[in-house]
Amino acid sequence: MPHTVPGCLHPSNGRNAIDWNDGGLIAYGSHNVLHVVDVLRYKRIQCIELHQSAINIVRWAPARSSFSEFSTCQPIIASSSISGHIIVSNATTAAQINQFSHPNTSVLQMFWYPWKDISRDFLLVLHSSNTLVLWNTATGEKVWCHIYSHVPLFDFTIDPFSIRNVIFSSSGNKVLVCSDITLSEPVSSGHLFQVVSEDVTSSSSPSNTNIYLITYHKAYRNTVLIAINSSLYLVNPELMCCLSRIPIESNIVSWMPCSRRDALFAVHSNGATTFRITKFEPAEEKKPNASFSMDKVCQTECVRPMSAQKIVAAALCPTTQSTVCVLYQNGKLAFWQLSNGRVPLLYRACFIEDFLEFNENLDAKAIGDLSLHQLNQMGSLSSGVTCVRMRPIDELTKVENDPFANTALGTLHLAAVGTNSGVVHLVDVFTSQIYRDFSVQPSIVKCLEWGGVYSLVTAGYNLSLSASQVVRNDVFITDIRTGLARRIRPEADESPITLIRVSYYHCYLALAFQREPLEIWDLKGLRMLRKMSRNCPLIIDMAWSNKHHGIKTTESTLQSVYRENLVLLDSENRIYHITLRGLHVRDGKMVNTQWKSSSAQICAMTWKDDMLAVGDVEGNLVVWDLGRKQSRQVRDVSHSRVLRMTFSRLAGDHTMAVLHSKEVTLWDTEAMTRIQSIRMDASKLCLDLDLCGLSPLVLTNDNSLRFVVSNAKNQPISDKEMPLIYQEDSISTVRKRFESSGSRKSSVERNGVEKTDEDTLEDVLSWLETNNAAPIIENLEVDLTKLRIERTVRRFMGDHFSADLLSIVIDRFAPSETNHLPSNLQMFWENSAFKERESRVISIACAAEEAMERRLVEQAVVVGGAAKERVTDRLIVSPDLRYASIKAALLVSCQENEKAKSLIKLIATNLIASDLIEDGVELLFLVGAGADACKYLQSQKQWTKSIVYAKMGLDDPSEVESKWIGHLVDEAKQTRVLADASRRNWPDVVEAMSSADSVLARLILRTTTTTPPISSCPTP
Repeated sequence: MPHTVPGCLHPSNGRNAIDWNDGGLIAYGSHNVLHVVDVLRYKRIQCIELHQSAINIVRWAPARSSFSEFSTCQPIIASSSISGHIIVSNATTAAQINQFSHPNTSVLQMFWYPWKDISRDFLLVLHSSNTLVLWNTATGEKVWCHIYSHVPLFDFTIDPFSIRNVIFSSSGNKVLVCSDITLSEPVSSGHLFQVVSEDVTSSSSPSNTNIYLITYHKAYRNTVLIAINSSLYLVNPELMCCLSRIPIESNIVSWMPCSRRDALFAVHSNGATTFRITKFEPAEEKKPNASFSMDKVCQTECVRPMSAQKIVAAALCPTTQSTVCVLYQNGKLAFWQLSNGRVPLLYRACFIEDFLEFNENLDAKAIGDLSLHQLNQMGSLSSGVTCVRMRPIDELTKVENDPFANTALGTLHLAAVGTNSGVVHLVDVFTSQIYRDFSVQPSIVKCLEWGGVYSLVTAGYNLSLSASQVVRNDVFITDIRTGLARRIRPEADESPITLIRVSYYHCYLALAFQREPLEIWDLKGLRMLRKMSRNCPLIIDMAWSNKHHGIKTTESTLQSVYRENLVLLDSENRIYHITLRGLHVRDGKMVNTQWKSSSAQICAMTWKDDMLAVGDVEGNLVVWDLGRKQSRQVRDVSHSRVLRMTFSRLAGDHTMAVLHSKEVTLWDTEAMTRIQSIRMDASKLCLDLDLCGLSPLVLTNDNSLRFVVSNAKNQPISDKEMPLIYQEDSISTVRKRFESSGSRKSSVERNGVEKTDEDTLEDVLSWLETNNAAPIIENLEVDLTKLRIERTVRRFMGDHFSADLLSIVIDRFAPSETNHLPSNLQMFWENSAFKERESRVISIACAAEEAMERRLVEQAVVVGGAAKERVTDRLIVSPDLRYASIKAALLVSCQENEKAKSLIKLIATNLIASDLIEDGVELLFLVGAGADACKYLQSQKQWTKSIVYAKMGLDDPSEVESKWIGHLVDEAKQTRVLADASRRNWPDVVEAMSSADSVLARLILRTTTTTPPISSCPTP
C-alpha cells in the first residue's frame, strides 16, 4: 500500500510528468515521489521515492510482445528528474531496476524505443546540448550517443508506425526530421523544415522558440501535430509540408491524439478540455482546394483557475481512448469521459468506438450528442500543510455504531491534517486516501487537536497587513460527522495563539499565547474557566497527563467530576504543574528540575503515565520517571532542535517519537535507546509529527504526509491491492466472468447500498458482457459471438495487438456488420479505401507551397487519378521552370506506345541502378510497371514503401504483400500476423499464434475451420 499522501506539485512537475498505461494505471510525479493510481478503483496504490530531486518526465514501458522470449506483464516506469538522473523501476515492487545519467546535462524528453518484437529495454532520451542517447535500461549503458550540432533541439516525438522516424522541435518554428534512428548511431544530420514563416509569429511571440508542443498522430501515417502560439498545424514530414492550420482557443497545456479514430483531446490553459474530430473537406467550385479541418464536438467549461488550481498536465487512457485525466497544480486529479447518453459513465466500460463510427467513406461521425462528463476526482492535501494529529482510536472502544467504522473499508484510522487555507483533511492512514475535507475556519490552521473521536479543535489567525503585533484569533470546534464548525471564543484584538492542548478526557482546553497569559476552557460547556494572571510566564510547551486523573460522580447531581493534570514549560526552562477538578483550576506550582535558565533552551515536552520527557534546542533529550524519581538523559549534538515529542498511545508502551527538522527518531524510553531513525531527503523539512501505533506520521514541507512503517521508503504492493489486470491469471478471471450465465446484482439492484471497488468493477463487466457481444446478423454462416466476446476481453485487459487481430478477423468474415477497420490499421484496409485516404493527403499537399516537390510528384504518379492532375497543375506554376515544365509535359503525355513504354522502363532501370530510385520508381508507375517498381524497392530493403505503393497504385498487390509478409517473419511478427489475417491466411495465423497465445489460436482455428467466410467479403 502507499504510505504517502501527496499535496501540491513542484513547479518542475510539468506536462510530461504524467503517463497512463494500457493496464489502467496512471503514474505521475509529485516533487520527487512517483505516485501510481489504479483508475479502476480510483485509488493511489503505490508511491516510489527513488529520486532526490523533482520529477519532470514519466514514461510507462510498452507491453512486451507476445512473441518475445522474455514476455512479461510487469508494469515498468522510467522517470527523470531535474538533476538529469533517469531511474527505471518496477511499479508493483517499487524496486529500482537501473539508474543512469549523461554527465552535465538535463533531460528534455524521453520515450521508450521498442525494437521490433525482440526488446522493450531501450529508452531514447534527448539530453540538453542537443545530445540524443539511446540507453539500454537493462544494463544502464549507452547504445549510442549522437550530437546534432547545427540547430538547438527542445523536444521530439517518435513515429508510432515506424520507430526509425523521429522529429525534433527547434527554434524559429523549425523541426528536424530524422529517418535513420535504429540501434546503430544515426549517420545523417536530418532534414530541417520550417513549419511556418517566422514573420507570421514574430509579432505575436517575443520568443524565437514558438513550437511548444509536437507529437506524431497515432491514427494515420506521416501526420504530425504541432502547436505554435494559438494555432495547430497538421504536418506531413515525408512531404515536408503543412497540410492544415487550425486556430485554437487558447494555448494547449496537453493534447492527446486517438489511434483508432482520427480525433484529438486537448486540455487548454483556460481550464477547458476539448474533443475534436478531423474532417476532410473536398474541393468545391467556391473552394478549389481540398483541406483537413478539426471540428470541435464538445468541451468542458472554461474556468480561469487560481494558481493552485492551474492545469499542469493531462493523459489519455490508451485503452479506451475516451477517458482523460487532468492533473492540477494542487495535486488533484480529475477524470473526464465522453458520453452520449447511451453508455454508462464507467471507466473501461466504453471505448472510442462507442462514440465515433468510422464508415466506408472514411469519415468519423459522432454517435449521438457527445459531451464530456466528470467521472471522478481524487483529492490531495491543500497547499501549505501545517499540522497533523492522529484520531484517538483507543476511545472507539467506548463508542457504539461508529459511522467511521461501519463502512466497506473497515475501521478507519484517521489523521487530521491542517492547512494554510483553513481546511482540515481527514486521511485514512492505512490506505493513504483522503477520506473527507472540512473548511473549519477562515484563517490558517496553526494548531490542531482532537476534542474526542468526533470533534476537532483548531486555532489560528491570519497575519496582519500592518506592523501591529495584534491579531484576531480563530478557535473552532468541528463535528466531523456533520461538518458543523462552532467558534469557541469571540474575536478580539490580542496576541496570537501559539499552542492548544486538549486534556485526556477531552474536558479541558488549554490555550497559550505569544505574549498573553494561559487560558483554560471547559470544552464540554464551551466556556472559559480561568485566565491566568499577568505575571504568568509565557508558555513554550505543555502536556496533559494520561494517568494522574480521575472521575468522580456526585450523588446529588449524578454528574461526573473530572480531575486532570497539566504541566507547563516556560521560556526560562521552568516547569509548572496545574491541577483541575470539575470547574475549578488551581494555581500552578513550580516543579524543581535540574535545568537552569543558563542551560540550553528546552523547547518541547510530552507526558505519559509516570514518564515526563523534554528536549532542547541542541537535540538533547531527558526522560524523568516520576514514580521512581529517576531521570535518563541522551546528549546527541549531531541533531538539531527538537520540534515536537510524543509518546505512543498504546497502553503500557512508552515508545517516544522525536521530531527534528531533517529526521524523526523513535526511542525506547525504558532503556533510553534509539529504535529507529528516519532521515528526510536533502530537499525536505519536517513540519509536524504524530504516532499511529508505533509508526510515525510525518508532515513535510513538500505538502506530503508520510506514514513511516519502516526505514524502507519503498514497499511492494500487497496481493490485496494488486490491480486486477496485473493479478495472476487475470485474463482467465475476466473471460470466465463473460462466459458465466449468472452475475451479481447490478448497481440498480444494490439500491441505496454503498458500492465497493468490486461492485464498481462488476458494473463495468456487466455492461461489457451485455452490450459488446452484438447479435449475429442474418444469413451469416459463421458464429462470431465468441470472437466478439474475446475481443471485448482483450480490450478490457489493454491487449491492443490481440484486439486488433480479432477486429481484422471479424472484418474479414462480416465486413458489413461492423464499422470500417480503425484508422491505425490502415495498412490492412481494402485497397480502394487505402488509395482514397492517400489520394486525399496528396491532393491537399499539392496546394502547400513548401512541399518537397519531387517526392510529392512521385506519390501523385503512384496513386494516380485526381492527385496526378493536381500535381500537374502545380508543376506548371513551379518556380523551377525548366525541370517542372518538362515533368508536367511528361505526366500529361501519352505513354501507350509500346516503344515509349520500353524506353521509359529502360530509363527507369538505369536511374535505379544509378541510385536515383525515386525517379526510377515514378517512371515505372507512369507506364503501368508499378509491380516492377515495388520489386526494386524491396530489393533495396524499402519494405514499407513497397507495400504502401503497391496498395496505392497496383490493382493486385498480392505478390508484393506476400514478399512483405515473408520479410516480417523476422522483423515484426505481430505485424506479420495482422497482415496474414488481412489476407485470410488462417493456417499461418494459427501457426504463428499457437506459441504466443494458444487461447487465441484455438479460437481462430475453430472459427475459420467450421465454416468458410462469406463470399461477399471484399478481397484486399
